[in-house]
Amino acid sequence: MITLRMEFKKIKRKKIGLTMCALICVQFAWLLWSGARPDENERLEGWIFMLYSLPLVSVIMMPTIMSVLASRLADVEHKGNTYKLLNTLRRPGSLYHAKVVCGILFILAVCAAQFLFIIALGYARGYAGHPEWKYYGTAFLMNFACCLSLYLLQLLLSMLFFNQMIPLVAGLGGSMLGLILMYVKMYSFLPWGGFLSAAQVSMDWNPDTRVVHFYYREYSPVELCAVAMIFVWIVVFYTAGRILFTRKEV
Repeated sequence: MITLRMEFKKIKRKKIGLTMCALICVQFAWLLWSGARPDENERLEGWIFMLYSLPLVSVIMMPTIMSVLASRLADVEHKGNTYKLLNTLRRPGSLYHAKVVCGILFILAVCAAQFLFIIALGYARGYAGHPEWKYYGTAFLMNFACCLSLYLLQLLLSMLFFNQMIPLVAGLGGSMLGLILMYVKMYSFLPWGGFLSAAQVSMDWNPDTRVVHFYYREYSPVELCAVAMIFVWIVVFYTAGRILFTRKEV
């Protein structure tokens, strides 16, 4: 707990919360623009449309947002070259755990803000009925898991490289890759495509009537393996980061 409190003190003047808020507001603006003037049919399928839209927005923006978060949390030790000094004060690995927990708290805040916003937006637009909470609850957990895997990856890169532009560029590259994956298939074994794999809603477009129909997705065995891969990446990136951080401190 002492190490975690120190982590928050170190980032007190870095305005990470303000930076994250600005980036999330871009997501909110995107969601506001998407389906801004729903017709009657769109109001009937509004809640399921939100579950379809959020993973598509996240797969493009979250890699960059997570790279910014990890970079801001990791650059303090790089600038001060304090890894070995910290080992004289705390046991190896405690600093890494503090950064992971600190990142998790930020991710929880971001995910909660996302879902509160889309629920408020749905009611404001007059969508029929209410959200199906079991699907929204699952979507929240999967969104958090995907963000966590990307954060652990970016934290690993931020520790490896003194120049924080390298992990930031990797995050931007992940966003571009996510955009490309959207046009390939709705699942991916890559960490940047986890949002697509975890999406619970698919779309069917009728070219004759030009009507879009959204429906809850039935996962194939391959798609279930892609979903499971999200949690495999979490374990892999956490373990690799733990080993790397311990070695830098010793």
